[in-house]
Amino acid sequence: MKLLTLEEVFAGLDESSFHPEELMVLASLNRRKTIDLPGVDPLTVGRTASELLSKRALIRLIQENLPALGLERCPEGELSRGLNAALESGDEARRAAAERVAEIFGVRFGYHIASILLSHEGLTSPMVGWEKAYLKYWRTHIQQVVLGGGHANGGLGRRLCRAAYRVLVVCGLKQPALSVAGHPSILPLIGAGRAIPPGRWQAAALADFGCSFAKRALAWYGEDGALRRLQVLPEIPIAHLTQEESQSAGLAQVMIELLADTLRVAGPQVQLAPQVICSVAAYVEDGHPVQYAGRIMGIYSWLNALSDDLPGWFSARISAASGRPVRFVFAHDGDAAAAALAGQAHTAVVMLGSALGVGFVPPGDRFRPLDPDFKVNPLASGGLEK
Repeated sequence: MKLLTLEEVFAGLDESSFHPEELMVLASLNRRKTIDLPGVDPLTVGRTASELLSKRALIRLIQENLPALGLERCPEGELSRGLNAALESGDEARRAAAERVAEIFGVRFGYHIASILLSHEGLTSPMVGWEKAYLKYWRTHIQQVVLGGGHANGGLGRRLCRAAYRVLVVCGLKQPALSVAGHPSILPLIGAGRAIPPGRWQAAALADFGCSFAKRALAWYGEDGALRRLQVLPEIPIAHLTQEESQSAGLAQVMIELLADTLRVAGPQVQLAPQVICSVAAYVEDGHPVQYAGRIMGIYSWLNALSDDLPGWFSARISAASGRPVRFVFAHDGDAAAAALAGQAHTAVVMLGSALGVGFVPPGDRFRPLDPDFKVNPLASGGLEK
């Protein structure tokens, strides 16, 4: 099968086909390049966000400074958490080294956002209509960028946010404003909880499958339908299942088992929503992780080989494993994260994790409200919310 170019895949998409709440592969931040801007490090010009802002890129930065950070014995998978610990260290030299790393990462992120707003080039050439509309939306509509994902946690998130905003000012950009989300690592779970359709459900099962970890939770609702609590269950490392297509069957089995277990945690007496929303690190079209004419668009596109009706395939197997009838729904993790802030106008969410994810915050009228006393905390297994 011929491998189509992005221009060939999206040639028929004019500007009217762009919808900010339904992003597609051309929204990717990871393949966009840093351009030559005032004060930019020349070594970063022309390099992509995948090269400069991924989890792997952050690990490389940390590894270049291991002795100064006091992280020589820290396992590679724990280095980002170790960096956050160093940022709070009472050892002044160690803390200063950590602040330098956070500053570099934040400056890179600032130039990446500035490049999106100021570059005349896109991922397609000549630029197709959909991408033109997408970049125009960034430049004319977005007034605030909220950071989520694992690398927005703690001191790292706060420091990189400040450093990035200083870059925007240097580049002559007065907006967007930058801030860090509350509960940055679990924004897709919160958004999925708000996206559960209306009904007098007490709870709903949710999951967020990325490149490195699988996260899951039970959303608990009040009598008014508002999302009151998120009971986050232990996350599971899955990096060993997201590297090659041959691992897709094993990845699917883990998805089934974790969601079935999450449903069981609620207990048989809880009235659960039939929808099970699963956020994934992939763009989603027609209910499936996308794949175009042989072009793989992310690790979760491999799952399409399992069935022509992948949501139905998962629904049947999760129902059998849990003993409850469920309807499985895929969601793009960027769109799910943005739904956590539904109702905040002119806002984009950027997730900083294994890679970068993006979503535009939708109006709030189609999503459940957040209870004013919304909490994220453990809830006794099988117990009804009080």
